[in-house]
Amino acid sequence: MATIKLSDQFGLDETVQLADRSALLQYAQELPALLMTGANISQIGGLTLDQPAVLALQTGLSFSDPVALGEDTELTIDAGVHGSFAIATGDSLFSPDAFGDNIAIPAGSCYVSTAIDANVAAGPVIAAGNLTFGANAGATLQFANYRRFPAAGTPLLDALKESIGGFVIPATPEALDAVPANGVVTATGTGSLKLSVTANLFAATNPLAALTLPAPIPAVKLSAGGSVQAGATFTLTGQYQIRAQKLENGRIRLGWYRKQSEALTVSATLSEGIAADVGGTDLFSLVLGAISGDPKADVAELKNEDLNAAQIQSIQAAVQAAVQRKLEVAFSAQIGALQSGQAAFLYEIDMAATTPESREQIARALRGDLTPLHADLAGVQAIRSIWRAVQQSSLTLKVNLLGIYNFISIAKLTSMGATLFEPSTGALVITDKTTAERIRSQQVNFGADSDKLRAVLAESFLITAVYHGGQSVIGAPALQCSHSFFTLDRDADVDKMRLLARTGVALGLVSSDEAAPPASAGDFGRATLYIEAQYDQALASTLFSSADSSVYDDIGRTAVQLLVGPGDEDSARRIPASDDVLWKKMRTLGDAQDILALFPSLPEPLKHAIFADYLTIVWWSDAMAGAAQRLQAMQQFLAAHPGTPPTDPEFQKRRAALADHIQSVAANTREEFGQPWGLVAMNELSGRKAAITFLLANSKFGIVKNTRQEAVATSGSAD
Repeated sequence: MATIKLSDQFGLDETVQLADRSALLQYAQELPALLMTGANISQIGGLTLDQPAVLALQTGLSFSDPVALGEDTELTIDAGVHGSFAIATGDSLFSPDAFGDNIAIPAGSCYVSTAIDANVAAGPVIAAGNLTFGANAGATLQFANYRRFPAAGTPLLDALKESIGGFVIPATPEALDAVPANGVVTATGTGSLKLSVTANLFAATNPLAALTLPAPIPAVKLSAGGSVQAGATFTLTGQYQIRAQKLENGRIRLGWYRKQSEALTVSATLSEGIAADVGGTDLFSLVLGAISGDPKADVAELKNEDLNAAQIQSIQAAVQAAVQRKLEVAFSAQIGALQSGQAAFLYEIDMAATTPESREQIARALRGDLTPLHADLAGVQAIRSIWRAVQQSSLTLKVNLLGIYNFISIAKLTSMGATLFEPSTGALVITDKTTAERIRSQQVNFGADSDKLRAVLAESFLITAVYHGGQSVIGAPALQCSHSFFTLDRDADVDKMRLLARTGVALGLVSSDEAAPPASAGDFGRATLYIEAQYDQALASTLFSSADSSVYDDIGRTAVQLLVGPGDEDSARRIPASDDVLWKKMRTLGDAQDILALFPSLPEPLKHAIFADYLTIVWWSDAMAGAAQRLQAMQQFLAAHPGTPPTDPEFQKRRAALADHIQSVAANTREEFGQPWGLVAMNELSGRKAAITFLLANSKFGIVKNTRQEAVATSGSAD
């Protein structure tokens, strides 16, 4: 039977017998001699684990010589102190702010922990080995074993020798079998996990009108949306822990945990490359088939347009980038939405029920590829998976069709315009060339400038909402349109995250508790916020039910109160938003200097913030009331002249008045309408009846909410 020598600095001289499945026996090329540092084990070794001197024990574990682990020296334990030994007592085994999912310590018991630090060898081949768990080449992996003992009656030295002799590295199914009853083993490091899946995205259109609409308005053949399948590989990079716990029933609970204070970087790569044509199984043709009311006709029309190679590559690259970014945002949001301490991936394994095939797939997962655990494996039960949560959320690829009513078909808009993607959220944009040049990013290939696009989409939504109101007057076919807000903060702190989350509270989707990010997380890094409010024709028409601007004034002021908190630095903005008398006085004065003079004690920046709110609300109120007046004029004319066709010159005159008004409105659209204020104001005006998607994506703190009533196809499977 193999043994190793164990000593301390005070005369301890013991022989530790290695268990048959000991990791040191299995992987060490030469068995080490171990030295306990920082404690006199020779003196206290006979004490039991419930003694005060033992409970306070914290000792290092030193190796006499470097220890190479694995046939190809995948890991190296350096000579010196690269291990530890400690006693864990109290209520729970793990700190909730580390990797979480605490394990309770029963009364009268304690855990003995033995940990070893090992360096991963350099080189990609070695870093993918059996013992490296997906860790980066050159990184440090810590292996820890936690064995449960009765505190009373268990001598310290016996627990120490048993822990070292039976040390387990959870690299194989056989190692999981070797975890002792009620024991826990972990592997902690920095590296990458991989997951290859087939993603089903719901492709949904957002048809938006341009300023110059043809008359009469043509019918546009669009689908309500359909499913698009794409093979994708996710890579999660950061600090994580693999944990195997043997339960009372003998099964293994195997989980992958992210470090609570560290962000995980998520990247997605599509398995489909950029196709050289359209009309087949390329990604763009799949999207086209999902959103077109007549996909065969649109594909045929695109082929007849004889697009050149550069156009096709641009379209395909934009669609591919959009889908990849959409998947990354959705995955990151679900990671951040995990409750404190929850595993990102968690499985329960009945080792007795596994087959050779399922054991091989478990071993593959332990090497850092989680793909096989998303298939049906004998003996493996899924408890939690981030990917399954992504599937169950609204995995929707938004396709913004800017100016579609002027081109009638998607094919014509695509061939005569440009296809771009929005880099922060992955939304797709198909638009005319003039608008494309207005919104095109100078930094991102095939990308749109997020700030410019946000302004254009807000402006186009307002035009489209008015257009829907006009369509309802003549009873024309309806399509849904969306009002959205999106932003990417590359280095968000806790205050910024709180402001982003508060938008969900203002929309009535998120509770104040849900909107509170963990203060202990420090900097949150990259954070994406995407909000979409969807309006059908009937709901859009209700937005113009009043021609009284004071109605819209009140709604606009309510939106300010919802977005600005009483304790915020700019809380003074709430004063005119909540004071009716003061607001009426501001409306009467109108002049900038007179209004600013109403707030003599406020700093200049706050005065100008209040005046900016005033200008935005007044612009919006006058725009909405003016549109309502002109829509009512159209309704009154048709009521007085029943049976009049929409092409009637007198009716067209009233329609032209509406078009002139909305053109003037669009030309003077305030920047704030493209910010959360505009989205909140329109939602309040609708009576909070819009179908809203809210997604705050950050791997430390995420929120996913969806009020859509229709079923969304978001199923998927592992490859």
